[in-house]
Amino acid sequence: MGEPLPATIPFERVEGRAPRPLRIVLVSQYFPPEIGATQSRMQSFAEYLAARGHRVTVICEFPNHPHGTIPPRYRGRLFEVDRSNPYTVIRTWVKANPEKTQASRLAFYLSFMALATAVAPLSGRADVVLATTPPLFTGFAGLAIARMNAAPFVLDVRDLWPAAATSLGQISPGWPTTAAEILERRLYRSAAAVVAVTRPFCDHIDSLRGRPPRTALVPNATLDLFFEPAEPRRPAGVPDDAFLVTFAGTLGIAQALPSALDAAERLGPSVHFAFVGDGPVKAQLVEEARRRGLANVSFHPQVPLQEVTGILAASDVLLVSLSAHPTFASFVPSKMIDFMATGKPVVLAATGEANRLLRASGAGIVVPPEDPDALADAIRTLQTDGAAVARMQERGPAFARTRMRAVQAARLEQVLLDAAGPRHL
Repeated sequence: MGEPLPATIPFERVEGRAPRPLRIVLVSQYFPPEIGATQSRMQSFAEYLAARGHRVTVICEFPNHPHGTIPPRYRGRLFEVDRSNPYTVIRTWVKANPEKTQASRLAFYLSFMALATAVAPLSGRADVVLATTPPLFTGFAGLAIARMNAAPFVLDVRDLWPAAATSLGQISPGWPTTAAEILERRLYRSAAAVVAVTRPFCDHIDSLRGRPPRTALVPNATLDLFFEPAEPRRPAGVPDDAFLVTFAGTLGIAQALPSALDAAERLGPSVHFAFVGDGPVKAQLVEEARRRGLANVSFHPQVPLQEVTGILAASDVLLVSLSAHPTFASFVPSKMIDFMATGKPVVLAATGEANRLLRASGAGIVVPPEDPDALADAIRTLQTDGAAVARMQERGPAFARTRMRAVQAARLEQVLLDAAGPRHL
């Protein structure tokens, strides 16, 4: 039995009980106490559905992300059943590995697919099974569990895979990519319904599915805690008088953060860049900043959502960055909506859908991805243009309120009810 997880959706945000409660199995390789966008999205869905009266069972891995190390309390076990929350969580062993090679990633994904399917009978009968991807293998675990229960299968798509993995070099071009694309198409077509986080994702999925119903848009959304006043807390080592630019989240290839180091070098000591989080390229970024002698750059550990709000409150600008690779034009980083909710100006280095949304919101400045000169210019503007900053401080929260997590969870619930049809407890 684990410790109850801190709630992400206030109970008062959930109105009434479902007229037809379902037995729902939610399959997500990543889940709290791990920290990340996927984990937060899935926890909120589980909370909302349970509060609406559905019987929810989450199947996930033993915590290990992003470091690839399973805590000692889980070692020697194949699974653990945790009933300390309003929903049940079944955590399984997984082949975790701190070394992120193609072979280790494949073993990691396949081990979860196998164990998640094996422990599924512990959840009892299901009326509908929801799985979130990537990785695609989690989707196939959900599909197998749905077939074991003769239940409809619903797929939640957060990133386009293998397109994103190929662009990041996680999958080799050639037959591995072709095989992954075949699996992607099969998974989409096997689902009774699909939901996705951006409209371009929906269009891509519909082009591969080739049958109704159309993919439902359930975008990434924010939480009440990002709107609430937080006690400002500058990360250790950040000068009190520095203009603080904060990046909080995964430090990976997709975030294209070397250009932020270039911008920091151009801006000099009056602007401090704080990188809060962990990820596969953190060590490289730390070493590069050290090699260049960038005293105005600091790196800080990943912190829980409940703590990161203080760091955001102490910041002058919040940075969101994506690779210039065309694949990422359809992506919207979930942190962007969270950052808008804080009322802090956002600088977005990205193209496509994220670019469109930030421009529409008026909550920040958009610059081309991987362009350090443009990034530095945007930050200089926010240092000096108080009127523009004041407008962004109003518009960001106003836009973010249209993207609340409880509202999106309600959309998902309707998709699940429609897919389940007449099934009920």
